[in-house]
Amino acid sequence: MTRPLPLLAFAVLLAACSQEPDGPREQPAPPQAPPAQPGDSGNHPATGATRLTIYSGDYEALRGAGAIGQGGPGHALVERPLHYALKQGANSISATGIPASMDVEAAVLRAVTDGVSVGSQRYVAPLADGGPVTGQMIGRRVTVEHTSGGAKQTDSGTLLSAGDGLALALADGRIKVIREYDSFSLVDGARTLPQQAELRWTVAADRTGDADFLLSYPMGGLAWRAEYLARLQPAAEGCRLALEGAALVANQSGVGFADARLTLVAGSPNRAGGGSVPQFLKATAVRAAAAPAADAAMPAERRSGEYRAYTLADPIAIASGTTERVPLFPPQAAVACERDYVVDATSASWQPPRPMVDPGFNGRTGELPVTTVVAFDNTAEAGLGRALPEGRVRVLEGNDLLGESMLGHTAKGAELRLEVGRAFDLRAEREATGFRVDTRGRSITESFRVTLGNGGERDATVRVIEPLPRWSDWQLLESSVEPVRRAAREVEFQVPVAAGDETELEYTVRYTWPAGVQP
Repeated sequence: MTRPLPLLAFAVLLAACSQEPDGPREQPAPPQAPPAQPGDSGNHPATGATRLTIYSGDYEALRGAGAIGQGGPGHALVERPLHYALKQGANSISATGIPASMDVEAAVLRAVTDGVSVGSQRYVAPLADGGPVTGQMIGRRVTVEHTSGGAKQTDSGTLLSAGDGLALALADGRIKVIREYDSFSLVDGARTLPQQAELRWTVAADRTGDADFLLSYPMGGLAWRAEYLARLQPAAEGCRLALEGAALVANQSGVGFADARLTLVAGSPNRAGGGSVPQFLKATAVRAAAAPAADAAMPAERRSGEYRAYTLADPIAIASGTTERVPLFPPQAAVACERDYVVDATSASWQPPRPMVDPGFNGRTGELPVTTVVAFDNTAEAGLGRALPEGRVRVLEGNDLLGESMLGHTAKGAELRLEVGRAFDLRAEREATGFRVDTRGRSITESFRVTLGNGGERDATVRVIEPLPRWSDWQLLESSVEPVRRAAREVEFQVPVAAGDETELEYTVRYTWPAGVQP
């Protein structure tokens, strides 16, 4: 059984790793401005600031989570400038500040300066614990101290393996396996045990001088979603709302970005591989950044492939473990809207393969909620007319919260219907009043009554959506209120209900099917 590496021997080993190996070894070209912290991105004279593109999706998975490793939720693209002094010919350069959530297999270094080409690339994982130490020393000359027959012994040789004990190739040609040892040390002191993640490249330069590069890579731990505030104006002025839109950017990548050029993309591209389910570390406190000033420059909106992109005008700092709030578009002061009250008895969207003659297959009955809905068109004529990324909408009337609703990605021209809560003063009850099956006539006749009550001080009109689930061929025989919309499997009524009163909606529907169809 392998004994753990003593602390003193481990310290000696790390000290040895800072020494140069035997024989010539090319030195990395020092960067002009090495990063102060992992993920730090300052301005560079030739190549500018770090560019950070963050995609929507996974925001809820990141909020309040610990630092995310590779394959975790969130997706961003980073373009980080690097600057090095090169000599003519072959050079070895390296970069630290590698986020744990970086997709290192997709990292690409591109030379910006003419006359410079990039050769090979190597990712070197950081030293994590005593286990990887021995594995990274395979092929190196080591000295092992161990006890044999009660006496201390020292053997030196090339380390061949470090599994069940240490296998050494000795100078006299023998191979010795030492299963229990006290300590070992590196003889030739190679720089093979990095204490932080590192990317290394070989590059060639036509001449001596400074050179600029761009390091591009995808990473996880970053996500965003939209956050909207819709404030309804007083009812006397008709239904109008003021709409504000902002973006909430969550950073749980474990690294921060200073003065980054930020682009937010409303969309979630497919990602191959997927990686393993992230194991969240301990939760970290999430702080919300202060809201930007009212006169802050708005992001520039554009198409990004099949998505929408928002590029901030000014650089932004996104610290690790925080949620930053940035504006998406100027406040829209007066958007025309409608305030609806909806009763929906629909219980399922399943299309039956044959006529359903079961009496219970008739939607929900009994007391039903009356839902408050705020609806508006995303058009210029209505006072809006812009792409609205996915996010949460908080609806207020004055200082009173009506409710919240989630909004999907919404293009221009679409209608938005925000369910914000249950109406306090309105009630609804639905009951089946008649059901008859005529197998000879191949028909089902069914009747319903919906009773609507209004205990408030204002008249209201309730939008009643009635399901027609039994079969696709139907006819409305009679109704106490004229329908306003008919669809393949539902009919809609607008039912006025006076304050302090109640109204009944009654209707009868008949389903029919052709010969040869078995109910």
